[in-house]
Amino acid sequence: MKYIVKLELKNPVIKSDYRRIIISFFKKAISSYMDGYFYEELYQSGAKKKSFVWSIAFNKPVFKGEKMELEGNEVNMTLKFEEQQTALIYYSSLLMMKNKAFPIGDNNEMSLKSIKMVSEKDIAEDYAVFKVLSPICLKCHSRENNKDRYLTVEDCDFAVELERKLKEDIQYMDEEIDNLKFDLSSLKKIIVPVYGIKIPVTIGSFIVSGDKRILNHILKIGLGSKRNSGFGLVEQVV
Repeated sequence: MKYIVKLELKNPVIKSDYRRIIISFFKKAISSYMDGYFYEELYQSGAKKKSFVWSIAFNKPVFKGEKMELEGNEVNMTLKFEEQQTALIYYSSLLMMKNKAFPIGDNNEMSLKSIKMVSEKDIAEDYAVFKVLSPICLKCHSRENNKDRYLTVEDCDFAVELERKLKEDIQYMDEEIDNLKFDLSSLKKIIVPVYGIKIPVTIGSFIVSGDKRILNHILKIGLGSKRNSGFGLVEQVV
């Protein structure tokens, strides 16, 4: 399920590390809905994975250090959910936040103006061109030194790690995932701030050919790590 959320800022400026603001907004909505009945399950259950992915579109942002100056106050969010129940919880929770000022620091506020479900067609062919709307994050944890490593398209094992992440998501389709063909030549590496640290991620567009069930999974669920933290949402362009 796909939703378009319209947000509005009191002042047309926001922190470059904006993902923590959006996550706090989600947490506020979930903790306020039904006296926080779903909060522990969604945000305090440790290893539980929340089955959604999101991206934010700002109006002509200009980066100035730790802040972005925007041309307008409106901010658009795209939300996609794998499970209908999770979608309903977030939809109902966010709806209760409509027109309520949410402080985001620096004497600024954010409020939700509208949320609506939109249709998204299934991919019918075995080929798709995807545009990355929220950067692809690939986090790998090394058991040897207990450190995290972030891969980008500049790393030789980027495609291999993408496939490994897909195998974690989709059971019993290892062979079909191994047979995927990627064209990653239009992707590039950038650095983004996340909770006070800077990590390398990947943006741009890419081509995938293979089993259409996997292509639809990528379209509807996203790709890579940290998807519920504002990474990995893609849209089909061809």
